[in-house]
Amino acid sequence: MHLGEGSKGPIYSDIKCLRIYRAFAKETGEVPIKSCWLFIRRSEDGVVRYSVSNAPVDTPTSELCKASLMRWPIEQCFNEAKDELGMDHYEFRSWTAWHRHMLLVSIASSFLLEIRLQVIDKKKARS
Repeated sequence: MHLGEGSKGPIYSDIKCLRIYRAFAKETGEVPIKSCWLFIRRSEDGVVRYSVSNAPVDTPTSELCKASLMRWPIEQCFNEAKDELGMDHYEFRSWTAWHRHMLLVSIASSFLLEIRLQVIDKKKARS
């Protein structure tokens, strides 16, 4: 199945979506009441990846595929925020201070993304 475009070209994978019940946590005694999706993806090179989603029962497979492909860009965003903006450099004593730090990192990240998009647009206009 064609899942979309990746940074190295089209992504083709075999997929399987199953409704499952997760095991309960013995420490907390939490018992799963609702089922969830188990999304299994085997790429062309044979690598198998698993993910779990709490999407509703009537969610189409195509939506689960889109969601599974969003993981990489989200991880890249977090890594960039940690490396470039100090997202992981905090020593706070209050929940409010942590939220303020995360807010400032998010604003800085948004600002830098806007600048990056402007530079890309200018380069496209020149060529």
